Amino acid sequence: MNLNNFFNPKTIAVIGASADKNKVGYALMSNLCAGSKRTILPISLSESEILGCKTYKAIKEIPGEISVDLAIIAVRSDIVPEIVNECGERGIKNVIVISAGFREIGESGIILENKVREIADKHGIALLGPNCLGTIDLNAEYNGSFGAKNPGKGNIAFLSQSGALGTSLLDMAIKEGVGFSKFISLGNEAQLSEIEFLEYLAGDNDTKAVLIYLEKLSNGKRFMELLSEITKTKPVVILKAGRSQRGMRAVMSHTGSLAPEDSIFSAAIRQSGAIAVESIREFFNLAKLFQLGITKPLKNIAIVTNGGGPSVVTADLVDLSRTLQMVELGDGVKESLRKVLPPMAAVGNPIDIIGDALATRYEEALKIVTSESGIDAIILMLTPQMMTEVESTAKLVVQYRQKKPIIPVFLGGPTVQAGLDCLKENGLVNFHFPKDAVEALDSLAHGETKKQATLPAHSSIIKQAEKERMMGYEEMSKLLSEYGIAPAGILLKEKSGLPEAIARLGNGPFAMKVISEDIVHKTDAGAVSLHINNLGEAGDAWHAMDERIKSALPQARIEGVLIQKMSSGREIIIGMKRDAVFGPTILFGLGGIFAEAIKDTSLRVAPIGKDEALKMMQEIKGATILNGMRGEKPVHFDSLANILTGLSRLSIEHPEIKEIDLNPVIATADEVLVVDARVMV
Repeated sequence: MNLNNFFNPKTIAVIGASADKNKVGYALMSNLCAGSKRTILPISLSESEILGCKTYKAIKEIPGEISVDLAIIAVRSDIVPEIVNECGERGIKNVIVISAGFREIGESGIILENKVREIADKHGIALLGPNCLGTIDLNAEYNGSFGAKNPGKGNIAFLSQSGALGTSLLDMAIKEGVGFSKFISLGNEAQLSEIEFLEYLAGDNDTKAVLIYLEKLSNGKRFMELLSEITKTKPVVILKAGRSQRGMRAVMSHTGSLAPEDSIFSAAIRQSGAIAVESIREFFNLAKLFQLGITKPLKNIAIVTNGGGPSVVTADLVDLSRTLQMVELGDGVKESLRKVLPPMAAVGNPIDIIGDALATRYEEALKIVTSESGIDAIILMLTPQMMTEVESTAKLVVQYRQKKPIIPVFLGGPTVQAGLDCLKENGLVNFHFPKDAVEALDSLAHGETKKQATLPAHSSIIKQAEKERMMGYEEMSKLLSEYGIAPAGILLKEKSGLPEAIARLGNGPFAMKVISEDIVHKTDAGAVSLHINNLGEAGDAWHAMDERIKSALPQARIEGVLIQKMSSGREIIIGMKRDAVFGPTILFGLGGIFAEAIKDTSLRVAPIGKDEALKMMQEIKGATILNGMRGEKPVHFDSLANILTGLSRLSIEHPEIKEIDLNPVIATADEVLVVDARVMV
């Protein structure tokens, strides 16, 4: 299907054209006449001429020798079927129905809309709408919509199933300097849908990125196929409405259509390589990133700034992002920066060129930083001081972005306006807040992996670590027991103690663990044996663990072997860590071997009482697991709360204790057992 005439028609019939400035028919005529020269054929019963264009009473009055590429209909919904039929009889193959009053109003509207589609199909008409805003092609200087103003020319296509959101974003784009290649208001999609227009945009050379606002999908499988193909060369950003139950009801009342289930939709979008966002702000911020020419992931970030505070905030945002990382500048780069910057300037990353920086100082820093191959992008921050050369600095962004992607973040109000105007005049945009820039970069790099940051091994860190030790098991067990947190099991110094220990514990199965302050992660070191059923198996397990430890960790100091009765239940982690500022903090969450990966925890600053402990347990996402699912009984929350409050008291009364890790704690409906514990002094 060729959709070219929806974007660059030579001859257009406007049915419902009007000379009344308050009517949609006038807005359509005004926008069409303001574009490049085309033949505009207004159809009106009451006017003889509109904006210099001769009118016709009906489509059939248009002379036969005139070939009409596109008809735009803006009349009462009840006469739309008749008008579409006249278009078909006249040989018009492309029609946009602006008129509302169809599927969105209920059963009678659905019947009317189906009738319009049937007539269009009968005549081989490509139909967009009804209940839509129209289409715009900025490169063809064509505006077949009733939007208030044209945005600038750019390379972003925007498909929207909401006309109101479409006009809002286009207006924001005018203010912020974001340009578009095409805009398509999809409306009710009686016939043409997002599928056909995505097929068109996939091959559109004017479009380098695609934004889509969706409330419903016409064909999920085909949509995924198209996204998978398009995202190989062009980023696609999707803002999906109707994610909640209430939102889905709102979509149904708005469009009369069902929305896909959110979790399934999100999975399909990720699988197809598109970027899903949750807010209009995120949606528009990615458009701003595309306006800067950034359409591929940029992960390694440098910050150049004349303000320390904002740059620290931005560095935090980068470090805490899912995919981005701050570049560690080499000694050579730092030395080059020191030569051109004042002595008090910070030459790490962020690079703080100090508040009194003129544009020349920004340029000296940019000369060096834009030459570094390890830097993917530069966030250039400007805060307004009396001496700040805002416009000159903006010109540097225009100049040096040819060498390296630069994301401007000019913070301020009227004082920075000249810089914003300069950026806009040169086809660039500004991010008013660093969070917007970082989130947009993070979203663009979706699915990418992030290297774990490593701190340099400074001697002060090593010395601090040397002062810490893991408390021995017997000492630890005695301390914890004083606060009602006794670890389960029997510690054996010699293998010969196994018969007595098993007799005391009763029937198996049992678990055995090597206790050593040199072995923190016992499973990784082969220092754990599970599902031991009798004395013979216990002896074999002791021997096997001893051999593994001697082979893997021959220097490890062994305190003994802990034997425990195995128990099943919900695995929990409870811990304490002493913060340098707030003092001891108490942690609660889902535990076991996946505790570090899941990180489903809640925190409190000690001291805490029982009520606060109970609140902590209900804050984690896994609270539903603890409360009992599918007929299971809830865990013994009272006993868990006692452990939390006991740990709180211990942390206050023993300031020498730096960290306590109880993981796992096995909780059932009847009891709570501390299976493993570690105390750092």
